[in-house]
Amino acid sequence: MLESDRLDVFAAQTENVRALEQAWKHINKTINAAYSSGDNSTAEIHTKLLAQVYCAFAEAVFSKVIHTPDGLTLDEIAQVKSKGKKNIVEAWKKCVELSLRRVQGKSSGHVANTRQKIESLIDQYIYDPSLLRNKIAHGQWKVALNTNNTKVNSTLTSKVQAITVVDLYRHKEAFQSLFRIVEDIIESPNKAHHRDYWVHISQFEKSQLKMSTWTVENKVSALKAKKERSKLAKGITSQSTRTQRSCAGV
Repeated sequence: MLESDRLDVFAAQTENVRALEQAWKHINKTINAAYSSGDNSTAEIHTKLLAQVYCAFAEAVFSKVIHTPDGLTLDEIAQVKSKGKKNIVEAWKKCVELSLRRVQGKSSGHVANTRQKIESLIDQYIYDPSLLRNKIAHGQWKVALNTNNTKVNSTLTSKVQAITVVDLYRHKEAFQSLFRIVEDIIESPNKAHHRDYWVHISQFEKSQLKMSTWTVENKVSALKAKKERSKLAKGITSQSTRTQRSCAGV
């Protein structure tokens, strides 16, 4: 890879991330409309599609981040990609390891503690979604098989069947906190990283605590209530319009 290639890939993945964000919004609107109408089947199908979009988004963001101009060296990018051929989780961890080498001016334990914290987020928010995406992408929408496709994987089957739009929102929110932290380390290891690391961690923990109370049942109830309010408002407006026309002799 040449430096010009890095810039081309970064620009391409920036566009891909933007397109996937739009896809996320579009599919989420479809899910909301389905739930508000009581069409759970359509909502569940599009939730599986949203899961695939989430994982595609995560991969595009990762590629964008490692190709950041003036970030990792071309050799370091190659090292990360080599890990990624076997395991996306290990690729993330390699990226963090290489990026943290540039961090200076903190206590001796900062780099080790930061690496441990970020790796825990990677294990939680990159590993499981990647497994689920692979199963869904290979047609295992209801029942997941083992790696060799010789037996049913009961654990992953339960996860595939249980995934909800609320789960995906929590994963995406956590992932965005994760990549902002890594992005700061790559782009500005001794300024933005020092300034914003704990801000990102604090925001992440607060948002996850808040979202931990969310359930798909509550979401469905809220969507149906919103739809009923909208119908009521339209009915009132329509009645008011007819009254005004009657009074005006229309």
